Amino acid sequence: MRTAIRRSTGATAVLASGLQTALPALAGVFVAPLLVVLLPFVPAAAKPVRALAGLERERAGRHLGYRLPEATHVEDGSRWRAVRDPATWRDLLWMVVHGFAGTFFGVTGTALWLAIVTSALTPAYWRLFPPGSFTGMLIRIETWPEALTLPLLQAATYAAAVIWLVPLVARGQLRLARSLLGPSDAEVLAQQVETLTRTRAEALESHGAELRRIERDLHDGIQAQLVAVAVRIGLAERTLGTDPESPATALLKDARTGIEDSLGTLREIIRGIYPPILADRGLSGAVHALAGGQRIPVTVRVPDDLPRPPAAIEAAAYFVVAESLTNVTKHSTAAHAEVILDGDGQSLRVTVRDDGQGGADAEGGSGLSGIRRRVAALDGTARIDSPVNVGTTIEVLLPCA
Repeated sequence: MRTAIRRSTGATAVLASGLQTALPALAGVFVAPLLVVLLPFVPAAAKPVRALAGLERERAGRHLGYRLPEATHVEDGSRWRAVRDPATWRDLLWMVVHGFAGTFFGVTGTALWLAIVTSALTPAYWRLFPPGSFTGMLIRIETWPEALTLPLLQAATYAAAVIWLVPLVARGQLRLARSLLGPSDAEVLAQQVETLTRTRAEALESHGAELRRIERDLHDGIQAQLVAVAVRIGLAERTLGTDPESPATALLKDARTGIEDSLGTLREIIRGIYPPILADRGLSGAVHALAGGQRIPVTVRVPDDLPRPPAAIEAAAYFVVAESLTNVTKHSTAAHAEVILDGDGQSLRVTVRDDGQGGADAEGGSGLSGIRRRVAALDGTARIDSPVNVGTTIEVLLPCA
């Protein structure tokens, strides 16, 4: 019983606090027709309704225990934006429903507690009124048996309404605010997608910056140290003499060979982490360098005004071109290949085509599946067209915004 009373008291507080917005909303109902007429011509006419809806979101959020997000409003600068805005119409619908229902239930929910007390105390003072003239809370009492039964039954009825109905009405009022004044499911999903896209872009940028830092540390630190060690070993070989049979000379030669092999491996690792040429010459210069290193002629077409994409996109595009040209030289028997880069700042399109034998299988575990995975990780798309005896075309679209 104590829990029921506490729950009913809290629900009554919800309905009573709703009068803060219900009474202004009820007043707004009478000017709502004029407001609807003004919306196409004066979009700012919706601001009072938005402000009142904002107060209701704050009130409902306090009782729900979490902040209600605001619905997304159309802001396109035209005078018809308020008319085309679904959130504005939901605000108006809430104002009408809450104006009538919120006022009625707020007053009724509060009055029920007073009615319980009045009905329970009726047997103590009903005799003070002239006979036949006292009517207590919708009932007329003329005898003691009526005074001892009817008011108590009435108080029990009011108490049942407070315990069972008032909490239901209070929850309904909060749900009304959440459904009409908050964002729709589609808007919530769009906001979540936008947030995830933004955070992932930030993570990719941070990851790219970290890769560049690692590449610089390896290139300028460990690689330089290995080169210095190789030079000192070479000087030691000269100091010890030129006897090839000397054990010390053989050991030094082996050490220098091992360091040179390690340097080669380290350079491959550096290029795999983040190609230094991207930082030095940009994507266009890096692609031209890739094309120049192939054993078949490769034509590169890059607009002079191509915007530089983010680091993660730039690295992905470079690896797409590198992997595609590697496949061309290894598997296609092509005599010529072409690389085309194009973009407008919002997206980057990379196209690699050759005149080889075609028939490439993107699902067969080749480098083409790796291209698709790398592009998909950045929300890009990859199209691979490889008809037999015609050649292979790989077209990748990477978002840059």
